[in-house]
Amino acid sequence: MNKLKFNGVLALLSTVTLVSGSQLVYAQAAVEPEEIVVTGFRSSVLNSVEAKRNSDVVSEVVDAGDLGSLPAVSIADALGRLPGVTTVRDSGQSSQLNLRGMSGDFIQTTLNGREQASTTGYAAGSRIISFDQYPSELIGQAAVYKSPKASQIEGGVAGTVELKTANPLDAEKEHNFSASIRGSYNDAAADVGADEYGSRVSFSYQGKFFDDTLGFGIGAANLIQPNNSEEARAGADEETGYRGWDNNAPGKDRAARSFQFRQANGNDDRLGYLATIVYKPNDIVKASFDYFNSSFESEDTRSGLTFKNMDHTTGHTLTGVSANAQGFVTGATYTSTGPSGISIESRTEDQTTESDTEGYGLNLEFHIGESSTLSVDAGHSEGRKTRLDRIATLHAYEFGGDATGDVGHYGSNNAWIVDRANVTQGTWQELTGQVVSYGNYRSGVPGFSVSTDLTDLSHMRLSEWEQFPHLYTDELDNFRVDYKLDLESEVFSSIEAGIRLSDRTFGTDRSTFRWGQRWGQAQQVDGNGHWVIQGCESNVSKVDCTPRELPAGTYTQESFGGSLSGLPNYLSVDLEAIANAVFGLGNYKGKKSWAHNWTLVNSGKVEEEVFAYYLMANLDSEAFTLPVTGNIGVRVIKTDTKAVGIVQNAVAGSGQPIADGNNVVSTDYSHVKYGPEYTDVLPSLNLNFAVTEKDNVRFALAKVMARPPVDKLGGGAGSWITPDSNPPIYNVWSKGNPNLHPFRASQVDLSYEHYFDDGGAVSVAGFYKDIDTMVENVTYPEGSLDAAGWKAIGLPLPPAGYELGQYQTSRNNDKGGYIRGLELAYSTTFTQLPGVFSGLGLTTSYSYTESKTSIGGGVYFPAQQLPLPGLSRNVWSNTLFWDIGQFSTNANIRYRDDFIHEGDIPGGGSPLKASAYTIIDLQASYKFDNGIEAVIQLNNATDEGFVSSYGSDSVLGEVKEFGRQYFVGINYKY
Repeated sequence: MNKLKFNGVLALLSTVTLVSGSQLVYAQAAVEPEEIVVTGFRSSVLNSVEAKRNSDVVSEVVDAGDLGSLPAVSIADALGRLPGVTTVRDSGQSSQLNLRGMSGDFIQTTLNGREQASTTGYAAGSRIISFDQYPSELIGQAAVYKSPKASQIEGGVAGTVELKTANPLDAEKEHNFSASIRGSYNDAAADVGADEYGSRVSFSYQGKFFDDTLGFGIGAANLIQPNNSEEARAGADEETGYRGWDNNAPGKDRAARSFQFRQANGNDDRLGYLATIVYKPNDIVKASFDYFNSSFESEDTRSGLTFKNMDHTTGHTLTGVSANAQGFVTGATYTSTGPSGISIESRTEDQTTESDTEGYGLNLEFHIGESSTLSVDAGHSEGRKTRLDRIATLHAYEFGGDATGDVGHYGSNNAWIVDRANVTQGTWQELTGQVVSYGNYRSGVPGFSVSTDLTDLSHMRLSEWEQFPHLYTDELDNFRVDYKLDLESEVFSSIEAGIRLSDRTFGTDRSTFRWGQRWGQAQQVDGNGHWVIQGCESNVSKVDCTPRELPAGTYTQESFGGSLSGLPNYLSVDLEAIANAVFGLGNYKGKKSWAHNWTLVNSGKVEEEVFAYYLMANLDSEAFTLPVTGNIGVRVIKTDTKAVGIVQNAVAGSGQPIADGNNVVSTDYSHVKYGPEYTDVLPSLNLNFAVTEKDNVRFALAKVMARPPVDKLGGGAGSWITPDSNPPIYNVWSKGNPNLHPFRASQVDLSYEHYFDDGGAVSVAGFYKDIDTMVENVTYPEGSLDAAGWKAIGLPLPPAGYELGQYQTSRNNDKGGYIRGLELAYSTTFTQLPGVFSGLGLTTSYSYTESKTSIGGGVYFPAQQLPLPGLSRNVWSNTLFWDIGQFSTNANIRYRDDFIHEGDIPGGGSPLKASAYTIIDLQASYKFDNGIEAVIQLNNATDEGFVSSYGSDSVLGEVKEFGRQYFVGINYKY
């Protein structure tokens, strides 16, 4: 797809400026400068600066002013413009946050002061919050607290994100109504057969009744937009990364083990709504109840071509091999000579996800006398996420002789040669003699050619249909009591104390339905040179495991568009239609199966009970003749974690009877429920020195903690006995380790802030985090753990006569390290400029982060230590806005350096390095006198893709392109 060059962006900005200039001249002629009312984007900027100035901790704030005034699609987009905050893009839009070089696992998130359940899990449960679940239209303010205080909920090693909905009693008028409707267009959707058009509709109402004692607010926001991408990667399934394959010089050349090209299409459909009731009959009592619900369906159908077995040296001949200076193969031609050669498949996937978040809470506030306040809060939050994870593959087959008879022979170099003279009609085998060539394989998409017509139904057959349904749940109940007592003291203005109880349960449910072989069928040859039909893996469908013809109406012929155009045409399958045709309606439901014991081992729960209490004193005094405010306190947290699952016993039949989804009972497993209890004491200090009326110096010290990632805490475990071992050796693989302890760190913050008369500010902040320990995956080799060590990590000992083997699990390591950084922020309005230019303004930020803490390199970066996931060394964001009269416009450009993230290839979960990227968003609006505002918006103006490497930037790892998103619409406020 064509990229919009930077010069084009400048031209677009110039056009917006010219249009805005003509409107602003009119506004300037009609209104004197001193009468200009601060509205629009400038209002949000100035409100945010003021909120930061009044905060008692190191923080950044996004203030919407009125509901619906933020330009972002989700609150993540707005937060991604703040210093030290970066976003992770999913489906082309911001979804998760990284803060100060740390991933979402280390960010605590609250809504109206209550901890939020997660819906982020894709391949495992997670604590990470999906911020695209929260429509920006329904959020009144979002704050990022970088230094903690004792009264805040623990868990934010990187920081805490606090989202707030609006209080209707604070609304400007008695009745306040706003609505917005926008149409959208994605310029890349048509390339992959997706609908280019979408919509974004929202409304909110806030009213005050009974002499402003009762407030009611309601809002809803619906987003429908294309979910499209073009994807290319050097990897698929377990065949990821590169491997040396030159038999003449082992390790000399490294070839991609597989290639995958696909185009994804679907729609994102998000509906969020909230309701708030506030009752304040007097100055003594205030009661508020709020409810939030968001459902997000992301339709995600992917189809394309996959080439595997490319690093094998048997089953095909290789010619035309070329390599670059780094030793990576950049081109080759493969000619299939046998069943173990290159595998060519058309693959269709349905990775549609549905995420639902619901939360509600009641808060009662009592003002006792003139000096104390008691607050009681109870809330519930839950999240549920499902993923279909359906896959079908097609291969090319030829039809001929008896599959148990001689149809070929071994030739020179042990190559299998089909003897077509012996082939008669009746059965089938993989099509031999297929030729695949690729070239120009560097950092972009390589050119590919295939000798086989992959759309020819005379040989294309369904070889596999499978699904692996995912269900992740997160339920959280919490209760807290806070008390504040105002003091008449020269040092302390007040003291605060409180308790909090929470009960949280993470659930994971896995299942599967499998028919056929993803690698193709009849790809094996026995010792006599006979084709051997490979059976289905646990074929519960009772449908014969032979390649199936494609019934009419179950497939379409597809061609690649955009940046993937030029690749061979292929067939895309209607997954549900062909499943109904082959297996019968509803006969392909995913089930737990002992044949795939991971479906039961990986299903389970993690239960977490927390009791926390704190004591905090708020400061209002002098130090070194300077006014100083802030707080000092301590928070104590007692955590009880229990993992619930099953563990496979060393001796078959020695466990409890447990039935799978097919009513097959196994007695090889035992139920387990275990995990630790631990206590954390977290002192904190925040000092704010008012050097002058315009200058603040902040200093903060604290201990912080974040509980381990949920996917590392699972209690399930499978086992195996080392073959032919005497005595038998008992080995264990586990879903996780419930005995993990939290991620703990000590941190210090120091910042300087200067505030301008026009409402702008400049700040410089530095931070340092000393990390005690990290969580990592580990394999304890045979003999490294004695019985006491085995028992200490929660594993049942095998009976007498067995030796302890290896144990694959997670652990707290002792590497530790530091994260440190520098953050610069500047915002100003150019009110001193003449005429229409007085409406200009600028916000800019830059952050530098580095860390000694590291993780293992995994598959793609062997023998290397990598930075923490989410850490970009350099990050910056610039927003130029022009906000005067009835016209408002802003342009945001943000950049982040490369960073480490976890890949999502099944069987290939290993760190990847995401390349640096720059995102440009533009918006302009004009308000008419009748309350209507016209809006235009462009997101991702340069069509920036998401690129990851598998260990070398000189060759392709992964690339995804999403296209540009255009919005045109109107807002209305009354």
